[in-house]
Parts: sequence; C-alpha cells; structure tokens
Amino acid sequence: MKMNRRIENLLTNIGLTGLEASAYVVLLREPGATAYRVSQLIGKAPANTYKALDSLLAKGAVVVDESAGSKTYVALPVREYLNSKRRDLDEQQEAIEKALSGVAVESTEQGMYRLASIEQVYERCRALIAGAEKLVLLDAFPTPMAELKRDLRAAAKRGVKVFVKPYAKTSIPGCDVLDPAPGPSQLDVWKGDWLNLVADCSQSVQAFLGRDGSGVLAAAWCRNPYLAMLDFNGMASEFILTRVMVLAHEGKDGQTIGREIGRMMGRYMEFGTFVRGIPDAWLLVEKRTAGRPKRRRK
Repeated sequence: MKMNRRIENLLTNIGLTGLEASAYVVLLREPGATAYRVSQLIGKAPANTYKALDSLLAKGAVVVDESAGSKTYVALPVREYLNSKRRDLDEQQEAIEKALSGVAVESTEQGMYRLASIEQVYERCRALIAGAEKLVLLDAFPTPMAELKRDLRAAAKRGVKVFVKPYAKTSIPGCDVLDPAPGPSQLDVWKGDWLNLVADCSQSVQAFLGRDGSGVLAAAWCRNPYLAMLDFNGMASEFILTRVMVLAHEGKDGQTIGREIGRMMGRYMEFGTFVRGIPDAWLLVEKRTAGRPKRRRK
C-alpha cells in the first residue's frame, strides 16, 4: 500500500518514522490486523514491521489485543494520540524550562540564521510577533496567513500596529489588511507559499514553504538590525504601492490616493520606529528620537 505523501510528511513531522507512519495508517484503515498482515499491506519485512509496531506501542499511537492468542493491533484516533502527546510535552516543557532556567542566557548575537523546518519557521514568526512592541509587517500566502492569524490578532489587541498583505481576501480584527492587487495573482505563479515578516524593523523572517506541507524550500531569520530595516523598507514600500494600485484600479483621483499615501507613511514609516533596532553608535541621531531630525535654521 502506497501512502499519500502529504499524510506521510504530516506524521513524520510529529515524530513517527516513515515505517511507523505507514503501519499507523494501515491500522486506521484495517483495525485489528496482525503484525504479519500489516507487513503485507505496507510491503516491508515482518521483522522491521514488528519493531515499528513495538515503537508505536511505546509512543502510545496504537494498542494491542492478545486475548485471542495472536496479537492484533488497533490505531488510536489521531486526535486522542496527539492530545496525549501534547499533555506529555506540556509536562516535559515545564520540567525542562525549570531545570534550564539558571543556564540559558538570552542571545544578542547579530546574524542570519537558516531555518530548516516548517515548525522552526512558524515558531520563530510567532516569537517575533509576540515580542513586537511597535510594528509587525507580514506578506504571506493564504496557508501561512491562516497559521499566524491568531498571533497577529493578539499583537494588534495589545497595541502593536499590524500591517498585512495577503493574496486572498481575509479579515483580521485590529489589523490593517490590504486588498489583493489587481491583475494576475502570485498564487498562480509559485509552487510554494511565501511567508515574509518584519517585527519592529529589527528582526525579520523570509521563508518559501512547500505548498503541500512537504517542508522548507528556503528560509532565514535575520537578526541584523540594518538588514532587517532594509527588509522593512522594501516591504512597507511594496505595501503602499499595492494600496495605490488598488485605489487607481477603483478609479480614485490623485488627491484621494495622495492622502492615503500620507496616512500610511505616517502610520508605518515613522522615523523613531524605522531606526528602533539600530545601535546608537551607527547613527548621527539618537535611535530613540521621536520624530525626524529637525533641520538647522540658516
């Protein structure tokens, strides 16, 4: 039996091996099968199948019945298995955090770091959104957008300015959400999902994810304030241009478009936020300056 690639990826992402995932899916389809029957259905050697089933038992994904003399296996519903796994992880997390509380030191190292898994990408984005104090910009295709909606809503609720460019109609309470630009959609061009985020102009994530959930095609976390500022500048400018294109397509006059540009510039490109993460030593003015530097009188 050949398993659907997406299902296999999802199950291996939660800690099952490929062989365990195959055995688990077989038992969902044929509960009460023997190990030999499972090995026939997945086309693997019985000895390897026995090992996979023993591992699934230890992980709590299947149960075994020995009352009839021969062992038969039943897969637990995936929700039940994941709920149990989540409770175990919560308990382990609490114990590990407590044990390491006196060891871990918050890193301030600047750099560009590769993110290797979808989980790393989403967790890093959630951490940046949760830590943002002033501003979050997000440019994302529908699947990543849906994944981060709750985090964006929470950030907006605590007063962070959240500006979002989706590629399909969506609504996020408290956030400024752009209407998709007129013309051909990027969704019809790319095989993967875009996910680009900037927080407080000081850190950013750029990621290109497999649309079928297969993994990360390219992703990096930038913790360099100068490079993150450039990411912000490019994204904010693109967002404003997208808004102008929508208004022009709707037939708005130049005065209306000009006012909207001014509003967006004032809300999202305020000078103090723009250089918020830049070290004092890199600037001719203090990074905490509330507004743009005043011109000297002649």
